[in-house]
Amino acid sequence: ENHFANQLAAAAAQALRGGSGTEAQTAFRELVSAFLVNESVYMPINHFLIPLNWNGKMMFSELWVDPNAEGGGQGEGGAARALRVLFKLDIESLGFFDMVLTCRGEKVDLQIHCPERVAAFSAVVERSVGEILSRNGYQGQVHVRKMERPLSISEVLPKVFAGKDSVNVKV
Repeated sequence: ENHFANQLAAAAAQALRGGSGTEAQTAFRELVSAFLVNESVYMPINHFLIPLNWNGKMMFSELWVDPNAEGGGQGEGGAARALRVLFKLDIESLGFFDMVLTCRGEKVDLQIHCPERVAAFSAVVERSVGEILSRNGYQGQVHVRKMERPLSISEVLPKVFAGKDSVNVKV
């Protein structure tokens, strides 16, 4: 349906499979990296932007990823390092969602803050997502609740707050 997007995707696929020269491959890799990833040496997290047209619905999402949550490295008693991700989604005709995923090895905790009309189906969503986690070898909990207010990045990823892990430039 979207001729430009289809042609761009086909050209990218051909280039990344080696069907084009190394110059085209490099150009597409740089384009994708520049478009989706914002890595900063001043912040201890990664930031991804993902615009998407999924089954005719426009969706925009941001991912804020702390690969070393809760102090980083090995936890007490040799426990696996935690990964914490804040997903912020805007799905056309559904609204805004905030999801917080914390993963430590095979243990996953997922909190989904969603619009009121989606929260009405919280038990179905919790069960379905829990089954997906189980099928893929993960154990954990899924909690779905109505979003009262958007989650701030610093409350989910406490390493990120003013003056600590960033550069403060004064004019």
